[in-house]
Amino acid sequence: MSIPSQKVSSSNKQIYQRLKQAIDLNLRRQIFIAACDDLCLRDCLAARLHAELASAESGAGSAIDYPRFVSLELDLSDPNPWASIAAWLTQHPPPQNRDSTGNAPGFQFLGAEHLTRHSAAVQWSFLSYLRDIEAHLELCESALLLWVSRPWLSSIEQSAPEFWHWRTGVFEFEGEPTPAKADLGHFEEFGNSQDLGSRRDTGNSRDQLLISSESQQSPIPEAQVAIGDSPPPAPDSDKSVELADLVLAAASQELGSENAPASEENFGPLQTLQYIELLQEHQCCSEALALAYHSLGNCYRDRILAGDASPQNLTIAIRAIEQVIAYLELDASEQSHQPPTEECTQLIVQLTQNLTLDAEESHTLPPIDDLINDLGTFYWMLSRDRTGAVNGADPVSCLERSIALYLEGLNRTDANTAPQSRVRLNKNLGIASADLARYRDKRENLQQAVAAYQQALLDLHPAREPQQYAAAQNNLATAYWNLAQDGEPIVYLKNAIEAYTQALSCYSPEREPLNYAGVQNNLGTACWNLAQHEPSEVLLVRAIEAYCEALKYRTRELVPAAAAATYNNLGTAYWHLANQFQQKQARAESLHQAIAAYEAALDIAQHLDRTQLTFDTLAARNNLGLAHYQLATDPDFAANKAAQISHLEAALHHQLQVWAGVGQHLNDKGLTYGDKLNLQAQANSQVDSRQTALSYIVKTIRAFYSECGLPGQNLALSKVPGDLLPEILRRL
Repeated sequence: MSIPSQKVSSSNKQIYQRLKQAIDLNLRRQIFIAACDDLCLRDCLAARLHAELASAESGAGSAIDYPRFVSLELDLSDPNPWASIAAWLTQHPPPQNRDSTGNAPGFQFLGAEHLTRHSAAVQWSFLSYLRDIEAHLELCESALLLWVSRPWLSSIEQSAPEFWHWRTGVFEFEGEPTPAKADLGHFEEFGNSQDLGSRRDTGNSRDQLLISSESQQSPIPEAQVAIGDSPPPAPDSDKSVELADLVLAAASQELGSENAPASEENFGPLQTLQYIELLQEHQCCSEALALAYHSLGNCYRDRILAGDASPQNLTIAIRAIEQVIAYLELDASEQSHQPPTEECTQLIVQLTQNLTLDAEESHTLPPIDDLINDLGTFYWMLSRDRTGAVNGADPVSCLERSIALYLEGLNRTDANTAPQSRVRLNKNLGIASADLARYRDKRENLQQAVAAYQQALLDLHPAREPQQYAAAQNNLATAYWNLAQDGEPIVYLKNAIEAYTQALSCYSPEREPLNYAGVQNNLGTACWNLAQHEPSEVLLVRAIEAYCEALKYRTRELVPAAAAATYNNLGTAYWHLANQFQQKQARAESLHQAIAAYEAALDIAQHLDRTQLTFDTLAARNNLGLAHYQLATDPDFAANKAAQISHLEAALHHQLQVWAGVGQHLNDKGLTYGDKLNLQAQANSQVDSRQTALSYIVKTIRAFYSECGLPGQNLALSKVPGDLLPEILRRL
């Protein structure tokens, strides 16, 4: 049973009401676009819209049985919404007694986000179908609602202007993409941050951008200089103008904000632009221009390192570094190097003095592989932006660009390159490849991630660099674990367990308690998962030991959400141990331990917001009730009626709470949402969950009667809510 849910914000409720009211007007040829990055929230809103509009009467004489609003999934093999509407109308012709304004129902389309996992040809065909809207307007007699992500919204505006022109309204909902979760509780990737190369003006050899790993579309413009086997084109004025426009727009925005008064930080990029213009005007050497663009890029790099990784800052940093590389490539390709003129030299001196650069940075640039690494990292960060990236950045395109850059950086390393540069590039390649696996070619990209982490580990020494070594082993193990979900689970899970064990050998619980606890939690999950494919009491005991070790440092006071997730995992491991391998006495003890762990998880969870939890509390409560039921019906308890009744009462209490929780989800009074992507599957799953909960309740009441006779059954029935009694009695 997996029924997580979450309240929807008040602003999203208001947007939903406006959307519903607009559709409810029942006007002809209404074209609506709803943008929502959070798929779970999108499914909830679409389901509610369908429930409230599908059977609503459209006026006198309407056929109530004929739907007024229809939900359709986009056919990803041929994403033609017009063909889907026509096919539905052919299969469901409207009744003859409907009036002229109600002959055709409204339609909402879901599933556009999956197009990013398909080829560019399929994506372009979808946009092409949208551009043909005028030829299919007869199918839009009522309302058409297209659900998309924000990046796809930008893509439609740019690439399907005909459809965009016909739009009646656009509704943008707040929310972030739903992260993927492991099958058992909370499975973590940490140490999963990209490294930027060293900065000459900071003296730092390793600057980290720590990005939370907890896991949707128009293409980003191509890089300004090709980084590959072919010779790069010479930088042209259009590139400079594009970058200058971005910087000027950003500066204007900052200076016009009350919260960002004029400062050296605001004017620094503008001052650098002036010097770039002077250098270009006097046709200074490529190296001088590369230095100037590098200074400009560093202005925004510093902001990003300080935490302001906005799409605007990332895009400017990307464009500046691309210019640096372009001028360096141009300089390297020139047959002869003319010394700079005296005027050019004076400009470089002014650049050094007025931009407050130190002597080293003013005359040197980082190695090309460091620049390429930084460029790849900025593209990776842009792929993880959740606000709708500048220029319609598509996460898949950004990740592909990032991976290509890391590979190019590795191609440019040699025996003389510092091992730390290779480690940085390989580690970043692994992270970007694992991210891309969430969108497409999962197995291929995860295997590339594994190979990259393995290469990084070859250049790392566990004794000299224990933290980096442990983080790489943890990420390698996580890639193996994800591979195990698609095939060859035994082989990959054993590899994951070995990698987690290696990571633990380098993490000190005294120095890094949370990292140490996180790896222990992951190790427990891998052992538990392997035990499902290769049943073993030893594996389950090892999983339990790992979870218990994690809980020494993952306390409810320090990290309550993580502690609750690990307690839930521990309860599940004890439950499986009790039901698969142990003798009666040990089995009862394991069930008691499972009960204690589930109770701890739920006790912590009740004090947290639902958005903080990474496991399903209803499933945990259902398992808790089941453990009580199993103890109560164990033959060894027959002589202890008091204990038997106590466990049966506890089982019934938790089962009734599960039934009520599923009912609240079905009623949707608080506009909550689940995690099913298909609307019909979601509705069926909710109904099935409630029926399952009801069957457990009936089973427990029968156990009351079996163990304690009619008084026991009456005791149980006295605890059942009145509105549920008729259904219970019918089943009994």
